[in-house]
Amino acid sequence: MKLSSLIFVLVALVFIGCASSPNVSESTTDIVPAVVEEVKKEPVKIVTTVYYPVKVVSYFGDGVKDEYTVKSYNEDGSVLLKEELFNSEDVIQQSVVYESGKKSLYSAAGALVSYELISVDADGNVLKKEKYDNKDVLLSISEYQYENGMKTVWKVFNESKSLLSTTKYIYTDNNLTRIDSLSPGGEIEEYFELGYDSNGLLVDNIHYNAEGKVQDSRSFEYKDSFLVMELIKRKNGSVLRKIMYLNDQFGNPIETVFMDAGDNVQERLTTDYESREEISYEE
Repeated sequence: MKLSSLIFVLVALVFIGCASSPNVSESTTDIVPAVVEEVKKEPVKIVTTVYYPVKVVSYFGDGVKDEYTVKSYNEDGSVLLKEELFNSEDVIQQSVVYESGKKSLYSAAGALVSYELISVDADGNVLKKEKYDNKDVLLSISEYQYENGMKTVWKVFNESKSLLSTTKYIYTDNNLTRIDSLSPGGEIEEYFELGYDSNGLLVDNIHYNAEGKVQDSRSFEYKDSFLVMELIKRKNGSVLRKIMYLNDQFGNPIETVFMDAGDNVQERLTTDYESREEISYEE
């Protein structure tokens, strides 16, 4: 066989072999597992209804109207701007105006009586109050200290900036359990011990003198976690006065009744409320 014929046969065999063999291909792409896109959780919107008092009316024990206070707020009800006290004949007696860092007291005639300059920290905790008369003469200074957002110390100074008293606040499991009142020299003059139930509700507030003897006390009663009765007791435990709280369906005290030990009404307060919605988000 001629060389040319042999080459032709070999080439033909190659093509025949390729034609009769199954197609085999090599993948040049690595197998990548499917990507599961992480579903981002949207923050949960929480709407809280906040109630704030707009009018408080005081009545004598016999039911006769005594005086009332009207409270004014900014447009959304989140900031108190003014409190005005009127007598039973709707004649203004005094007013208190709240501004950023300032609280001013005015007479019935609208004349400035006194004012306070108020300093707060980034969390809104009051750090210092300076009280002045209407001639800008310093009257007193109050200073406050905090730990984890809880007030721990309150100091009061006179117009000469001399220390008058110190009050210390002691906490247990985030509950205020003791209040110590100290003299300028740091000695305990009196103290209060506060007790709570298993739900964290205040049930007792006992007042002691420096020697640890009971001076008086208060006990608190609740219904559905809302305060309904406060008893003021003498040192021997007998009831001196009572304060009864009547609440609306949201737990706001709409009527407060002050009584003696014999349930005779001495004063009654009624409170009107308005509400606003506060929106927050929880991850």
